[in-house]
Amino acid sequence: MRNHLIIRKSALLTGLLLGMVLTSVPVEAVIVPYTEDFSGDAANWHDAGGGSLLTYVPTGGPDGGSYVVGTFNFLGSGVGDTVPLFRAHDEFNSSHGAFVGNWVAEGVDGYSVYVRHHAPFDLTFFNRYASPNNFPAANSVFAPAVPPDTWVALGVPIPDPGFVFEGPFTYEQVFSNIGHLQVGIVVAPGLAGLNQIFTFDLDKVTVTPEPHTLTLLLLGGLLMRRTARGRRPTDRRPVPTAGEAV
Repeated sequence: MRNHLIIRKSALLTGLLLGMVLTSVPVEAVIVPYTEDFSGDAANWHDAGGGSLLTYVPTGGPDGGSYVVGTFNFLGSGVGDTVPLFRAHDEFNSSHGAFVGNWVAEGVDGYSVYVRHHAPFDLTFFNRYASPNNFPAANSVFAPAVPPDTWVALGVPIPDPGFVFEGPFTYEQVFSNIGHLQVGIVVAPGLAGLNQIFTFDLDKVTVTPEPHTLTLLLLGGLLMRRTARGRRPTDRRPVPTAGEAV
């Protein structure tokens, strides 16, 4: 009988421990704030067709550092077509899932990228946001148009008043389950149907938190510093003001 009780207690303890482990596993969520700067490789971002990784380049980005490159041939494209050039998908494990999750619940309030192209005239870029099934989805058109051979920072607020939804969907329906990000261009008249390969560059894909979330983080950091310094009465240096890096 005693052996049976020991076995039962052991099984109960094992079950409790297993339950604690399972309940402590975090649910996958977008990391906010986060910037993908392609430090070391293409971070599993894929090309226009989705079949190959983007090309990693170690120097020459907007800050002199690394970035990624994609190519596209516009043969068969029409004026006004939207062509995704850079793909970050959950099934690719792009950026280790940093952009995958509920953007509404996690307080994402802004999205930005750096882009450059080598076509002979200005081009308009867009971003597509979609669920892991690639639908439902919404699109942002970036402004201004990007001139050739120049790194340009493009960004929009989230939610963007200019969102174009692919169907009768709401912001919450799309952005509560983001699985795909796609950066691309609107095909200009000079590119439509052109049988020529052009290169496109991408860097510093960023999501930012809503202002009050960032404020709480900064205040929390100041409080921790003050608490730590309160334990050292001889240290009377002023507490530095927190600032946001540009």
